[in-house]
Amino acid sequence: MNSDQVRQVVDEANRRFGAAAASKDYAGMAAFYTEDAKVLPPDAPIVSGRKPIEEFWRTAADALGLIDVTLKTIDLEVAGDTAYEIGEADLKLSSGQAKVKYLVVWLRRDGRWHLHRDIWNSMPTS
Repeated sequence: MNSDQVRQVVDEANRRFGAAAASKDYAGMAAFYTEDAKVLPPDAPIVSGRKPIEEFWRTAADALGLIDVTLKTIDLEVAGDTAYEIGEADLKLSSGQAKVKYLVVWLRRDGRWHLHRDIWNSMPTS
């Protein structure tokens, strides 16, 4: 796959991830990750594995009052079966809006691209 093709796959996966978040489909969100994925949320322990990641998203989304997520890729570099994405996420919360920046490492396994490492933190509000 060339970089443009991977970009299309990542863009579609990000759209579907946001749709899963909006519909509170936490198992669906977790399905985007590899079985041995790691999520590195801000100010929290590392979350390892698909099932714990599902529970993390359920708890975090409920605590934040998450209503909707829009993910936007800013930069994507592809090296074989690995892709590195830098992006921004716009979050609609019950308390208002928030914006975060993120870095995701994608791996292609069994012909499909999956989130393998996921880390983010807040963007300034201004």
